Amino acid sequence: MRKVLWFGTIMILLFSTILVGCNSSGSSKIRIATDATWKPFEYVDDNKQIVGFDIDVMNAIAEKENLNIEFVDVPFDPLLAGMAQGTYDAAISSITITDNRKKDMLFSDPYFVAGQMVVVQASNTTITGIDTITGSVGAQIGTTGASEVEKVPAATLKIYDEIGLAFQDLMNGQINAVVCDNPVAQGYVSKNSDKLKTVGGLFTSENYGIAVAKGKTDLLNKINAGIKAIKDEGLIDELSKKWLQ
Repeated sequence: MRKVLWFGTIMILLFSTILVGCNSSGSSKIRIATDATWKPFEYVDDNKQIVGFDIDVMNAIAEKENLNIEFVDVPFDPLLAGMAQGTYDAAISSITITDNRKKDMLFSDPYFVAGQMVVVQASNTTITGIDTITGSVGAQIGTTGASEVEKVPAATLKIYDEIGLAFQDLMNGQINAVVCDNPVAQGYVSKNSDKLKTVGGLFTSENYGIAVAKGKTDLLNKINAGIKAIKDEGLIDELSKKWLQ
């Protein structure tokens, strides 16, 4: 009698676990990580919605490939760690494709080209580009901007969880410069032209890709197909005009 009851209990628990597993993914939604602090690519608007260039790109890909997606807002450094651990199915967050990152995750075909840029206070006349930055320089943790600052002997990297905090410190005179992707840099400068300016122009060329957890090659293939489809339609150019100009 105990054996029968024990077997029945095991079957009930097993069935319950299966049901919980199915429901916990939100009807098998594909979890897309993004750090919504990188305006105009991904940020939270006044209506508390995650919006931006990358978000529109991912939504367009999902529509083309019938992907049921949900965005998960997570800071950039934990985002990369989560992708390496398979916590998320994919990530779109202005992620530069690098050989080092390829060790931990798959990457889609490139969908956007950006570059690093130096921003200083408008009154600064001594820093003219990446080679002349000195002292404390801000960048977001885990970014290629932070890696570039570390290459400059006279610069001391100060890392931030959010790039907006770095620009705030720059305007307050607490750091000498900020290094980040050019659309983000230009966005902050355009809104604070009396306080900030870019110097030296672009000094890198970087391809953004959509990161995909290792082992999810089927998802990667669908994302690549979606990227090709929206590129062929000219949608990437349309979204660039909408968000970046």
